[in-house]
Amino acid sequence: MKCNKIITIIALSLCLGSCDFLNTVPKDFVAPENFFKNKQEAFMSLTTAYNRLTQDALYGNVYPLMVVGTDDLGYYDRNTIPVGIYNNNISTSDNDVLNLWKNLYDAINNINFLLEEIGRVPDMDDATLTIYSGEAKFLRAYYYFLLAQSWGDVPYRTTSQKSVTDVDIPNTPMKTVLENVVREMEEAEAMVAEIDQVPAGRINKSTVRGILSRVYLKIAGWPTNGGKPMYEKAAFWAKQVNKDAKHRLNPDYKEVFINLAADVADTKYRESIWEAEMKGNRQDAHQGSGRIGNTIGIANGDATTSSEGYSYGFISCTLNLWDMYNDLNCDGLVDDGFEQGSLKEKLHPDVRRDWNIAPYRYVKNSKNEYLKGYWGYKGDKKTDADGADKGTFAATEYVERNAGKYRREYEKVLPRDKNQTPINYPILRYADVLLMIAEAENEVNNGPTKAAYDAINEVRRRSIAGVIEAAGMDYASFKQLVKDERARELCFEGTRKYDLIRWDEYISTMRFVALNTADSRWSSGKKFAVSYANNATERYKWLPIPNRELGLNKLLQQSAAWK
Repeated sequence: MKCNKIITIIALSLCLGSCDFLNTVPKDFVAPENFFKNKQEAFMSLTTAYNRLTQDALYGNVYPLMVVGTDDLGYYDRNTIPVGIYNNNISTSDNDVLNLWKNLYDAINNINFLLEEIGRVPDMDDATLTIYSGEAKFLRAYYYFLLAQSWGDVPYRTTSQKSVTDVDIPNTPMKTVLENVVREMEEAEAMVAEIDQVPAGRINKSTVRGILSRVYLKIAGWPTNGGKPMYEKAAFWAKQVNKDAKHRLNPDYKEVFINLAADVADTKYRESIWEAEMKGNRQDAHQGSGRIGNTIGIANGDATTSSEGYSYGFISCTLNLWDMYNDLNCDGLVDDGFEQGSLKEKLHPDVRRDWNIAPYRYVKNSKNEYLKGYWGYKGDKKTDADGADKGTFAATEYVERNAGKYRREYEKVLPRDKNQTPINYPILRYADVLLMIAEAENEVNNGPTKAAYDAINEVRRRSIAGVIEAAGMDYASFKQLVKDERARELCFEGTRKYDLIRWDEYISTMRFVALNTADSRWSSGKKFAVSYANNATERYKWLPIPNRELGLNKLLQQSAAWK
């Protein structure tokens, strides 16, 4: 948690694209007391706090791909047994873990400084001061939420670092950190503007309310186990999101993600409530790109300027996710008629399956052209990229299908860079809010209420043709439906791993993934996936506190799981 206190005008301008300056001492600087001379400089500092969301260490790459990219729905598909966060195979010296920790604490320190100084800006009107302060407070609280969710007991401070030696802070219990998080978020909710009053990407009341519900669900579950009172809070804040009817589900599920790739603000439906806003592809003046679609994307080896988007296809689907789409009657089991290669399996009524699990990958023909090569179903005719007969498809190829949610072919920034993309990452959608209402209502009332049924059926109706609406269910069966529906709707959006952890089902569910690798449908060439599933022990509910930080902060203690 070490960073420099000296702030520079030049450095803050650079920080709109890169915050590497925090690790160096600039040669030309202005003392902190001379920096916030006007409203524009205050806004630059606030922009820096937002910029941390898109850094490679957070939503630009590491967090969605590595920290939450592999769960029971997706595995790291590299034909080897990889070492890293995504394979539950790391040490306390892991560089990606360190960079995530540093990025979050550097962001918090910047915000602490901003909140200390912003009241001194001479041309700042009261309304703008309130909004800027509210956005900064929320962002600080959100960064602490990510820290507590990932590491547990972490240092907590709301004052800026006063010197390079001002680093010795003990761990604060996770429960206390989360209590501070919701307190600050509730304060921020009264300060920020409505979603239709600020540009896309800025914090607004809908964002704060929805994330508050997410945090209260975490406090309700493992390991803090706050129970019913916290579920009541979660239900309250989730319902507040749409109290003024500003949000609807986009009737076209696919369009939600096409908009993310094309950087189209959803002002008609406002289903996308908060996104990490990537910009450009680093071939132009913008330096705020990420790697969404390049890492979590559809495999494509074409790196030419005419490519539809080079992608490593790092994440592919598990049989757990595939089978969840074949349960339409809400009983938690694969329905009759969805046998391997059956007509129902091919012409699936849930449009989310063939969007979230890519039905094609890019293959090269003898002319060195990359074309979409569509996956078939068991028994379907199989050809190569030149159309030559290759027999028939097997069900073992289901787990070779990539996560398809983020598709580079819809990017508008051309030519497409090999690795850098402008695709935004969804942090909060209205569909998630509806599913949080359903879950919290069921928990508070020991069974589903009308509000719970209305919320979950709204999500299901949008995507499933001839949907069987949920009705007449008891507490346990509805709870399972919520869990499965969150998987079908929100897969590859960074929620599943920590859902499983707060439900205290992470290890048991990952063991089921390991068992599924022995299923006849799991490709023999992908059996290495058993390692990341079996590696999911109690230790891997948490990230280790980096050794570097333990060396810098003499009061910091390693988490019990990693001692």
